[in-house]
Amino acid sequence: MSFVSPRREFLTRAAILSFAAAVPMSLSACGGSGSGSQSSADNKAPNAASRAATSSRPPSNLLLNTNIAGQSVTREQVLMWEARRLQVVAQRMHNNLLASRILDLGALIFRSPTSISNIDAEREQLTDAKIMAGDVAMMHLVEDDLLVSGPAMEMAALSGQWSVCQIEIVSSMGTAEGFADWFTSQATDVDNERAMLLACPDHYVIRAIGAKGQNVIEETGGALMASHFTIDYSLGGKLPYAVDPDFPVRLTGSAASTTSSELVGGVLHQFRTVDSGGFIARPAVFFPATLPFWFVAEHRWHLACEFSNWITAYVGQVNA
Repeated sequence: MSFVSPRREFLTRAAILSFAAAVPMSLSACGGSGSGSQSSADNKAPNAASRAATSSRPPSNLLLNTNIAGQSVTREQVLMWEARRLQVVAQRMHNNLLASRILDLGALIFRSPTSISNIDAEREQLTDAKIMAGDVAMMHLVEDDLLVSGPAMEMAALSGQWSVCQIEIVSSMGTAEGFADWFTSQATDVDNERAMLLACPDHYVIRAIGAKGQNVIEETGGALMASHFTIDYSLGGKLPYAVDPDFPVRLTGSAASTTSSELVGGVLHQFRTVDSGGFIARPAVFFPATLPFWFVAEHRWHLACEFSNWITAYVGQVNA
């Protein structure tokens, strides 16, 4: 017989109540017509200053060209991937684990066409719901995942061999230096995680720790469960970084397990400004090579989603 402490039982119940109050029902059918978009999350408007900053509309002539595994993909395709993930996470936050698992598998295998007509509002609403629920509640939401993913991630990293997940995004506006400065300021702001959460539905918790660190709970790639790790942008770790001298602006970091502090991955995001205008981003993530191939393949879409949204937010702010 398992024993659940009164504190844990209280936190779990509080989490469920927070989700029920915060997540708009319209999100369970992501991509809807916009009915009921004035949710309780909108009305309470948590952290209004950061909401306004991260929601600045970019110029209509901003173009983002994304390359995934040698194939050019449209902004609409990336948004459709995001819309499917919004639906998965919204069901989970409605405490409908079975539905979220089914949608998670469907998003990975079938990739059904999904409406993106209301995705901007739905992205904002889901982020509001996560902030209203709070980090502790979000961690409790995925705690069963973490019991499995933590040890699995550490075991996979024992080989010391790594697979690289990389994409390329060409932005018609902004600069490499400007984007890197914007991203760093957002990622290291201990009082504001909104820009980090807003970028991808699979971000459950992203909180700055220290001067150059992040505490992250997210579903990576095709893992079908959330994982918990920390990223230290001041440490490179023993990873096979392939630095491109033509990309002088870089963000390098190591990812460590939160239970053992062992190296479980890392990042190498490289950027360069284009003389004719705009910049090129080449974000890359290192995974243990022993993980299934679809982890890397699916995480390319995760990178495309979050960096496209971050670049859009950055351009929107500098042009506001």
